[in-house]
Amino acid sequence: MALADERRAIGGGITSARKSQQLVSDLQSLESQRREIGKLNELERKGAKPAQTGRSSYTPPANTGTGGGIASPLTEVSYNARTYYDEYTVTSSDGLLTLKLKPIKQVKSVDANGAEVVQIYAEPTEGAGP
Repeated sequence: MALADERRAIGGGITSARKSQQLVSDLQSLESQRREIGKLNELERKGAKPAQTGRSSYTPPANTGTGGGIASPLTEVSYNARTYYDEYTVTSSDGLLTLKLKPIKQVKSVDANGAEVVQIYAEPTEGAGP
């Protein structure tokens, strides 16, 4: 018998000895405890329960004196009430034009409910001109 024939014979013997069912039973014999096949929980079918009316007890929120925000529209109280940052000069890239700017710092307004609203703007940084 040639070496190739011997290898084929060994491979055939291993294949026939290890059929899928034989392998499964061999693996199961290695387990110390048998597994129990569990059942899945059965879910209720959709629409199985009749429709119900929901009920709840209303508890009004505590009055803490704070409102729910700003009521639109905002109306400026007075133009003269504005405050400004220090004036600075912006020069065009060719140097022909210069602008003196005095950016708004704070504006006082009144909302629709009569509450005072103060808007504070950020100070412009160097080179952040128009």
